[in-house]
Amino acid sequence: MSIEWHNFFSNRTRNITGSQIRQFFALTEKPEIISFAGGFPGNDYFPEEDISQALTRLIREDSRQALQYSPTEGSYDLRKVLSEKMSRDGKSCEADNLIITDGSQQGLDLLARILINAGDPVLVEEPAYIGGMSAFKSYGGVTVGIEMDSEGPIPSSMEQTIKKHTRDGRRPKVFYTVPNFQNPTGITTSLQRRYEILALASRYNIIIIEDNPYGDLYFEEDVPLSYKAIDREDRVLYLGSYSKILIPGIRIGWLAGPKPLIEKVSMAKQTADLCSSSLGQQLAYSLSRNGFVDKHIGLLRSLYREKRDAMIDSMEQHFPAGINFSRPGGGFFIWVNFPAYYPASKELLDLALQQNVAFVHGEGFSSNGGGLHSARFSFSQPCIEDILFGIRTLGEIFWEVEADCSVKIASQ
Repeated sequence: MSIEWHNFFSNRTRNITGSQIRQFFALTEKPEIISFAGGFPGNDYFPEEDISQALTRLIREDSRQALQYSPTEGSYDLRKVLSEKMSRDGKSCEADNLIITDGSQQGLDLLARILINAGDPVLVEEPAYIGGMSAFKSYGGVTVGIEMDSEGPIPSSMEQTIKKHTRDGRRPKVFYTVPNFQNPTGITTSLQRRYEILALASRYNIIIIEDNPYGDLYFEEDVPLSYKAIDREDRVLYLGSYSKILIPGIRIGWLAGPKPLIEKVSMAKQTADLCSSSLGQQLAYSLSRNGFVDKHIGLLRSLYREKRDAMIDSMEQHFPAGINFSRPGGGFFIWVNFPAYYPASKELLDLALQQNVAFVHGEGFSSNGGGLHSARFSFSQPCIEDILFGIRTLGEIFWEVEADCSVKIASQ
């Protein structure tokens, strides 16, 4: 008798769906594909020799701590270093207000688990990071998009949405945001907008989850003060990560928040994994304590700036004038908007894949069915030569699409 596995799955699994980005990860393993799809750090930027030396030193000098289980909350030494870094950046924080997570994605999952009930509306940016929306949806949350402009989420849109759902008996209690070089748009929320959003959160008693994996990777000027830094009510929960500023393979992130929340997150984490990687934590601590991580971030800013400039310059040169795109001041991503008379970005992607170039079409980043004519391009992983060739190839495709559309419009 064969087992019909769908009859064994819990009701909760109906809310778990795959990410369209993950569907493209396999493309990055094909050498013939130039991929602007995955938001990965550049493979060539991993400090392999420094990490090798640090790991050797850890095993030789502190193997018991590096190889044994750690507390669920994480290494105190690492939490202390991170709390000091956050406090220097204006985010007043103590080590006891931090918990180490398996990347910031686990922090999102744990927060969704302890904050969200089935049917709860969760305010997100429109468009928003797919992984964040998936975490909330997996626990039955209903993501509700807040319209954005070049300065970030629009306060009037947020307030209207809050009032509407409150009238319907479903008052939102969480707003999730990536305020610095946002995934997927590259937009950085202005300081004035942050104050306005925080004031709305206070007025309507909403918790803000501030996800900041890219904030250190600025190219021209530092990012505005964080929501955490301007919060005076302990309503901002802050997520950080080593994945983009060091290496993602150690899966070390952190969550900062008030002690009652950290205690509850710790209880949830105990049933998930007991603790995060001790070896990864000790490596992150060692390289942070001696100043290596800060130095490495400075190098990454320069390297990623070159790639950003190469992609934007190439888009300006090769894309038809009707295609608009963001010009991020840091991070990994450029958001591209195609004219409404173009085919959907899914169809454009099919054409691109025929020429061995990949990007991510925009629908998956939308909570309200938008993104039909948008796409996310990541400049972080491909080399500059591939960026130039790939964008030029896409430009040729888009000019052909432009010509076909012009003929169709003229014949109508």
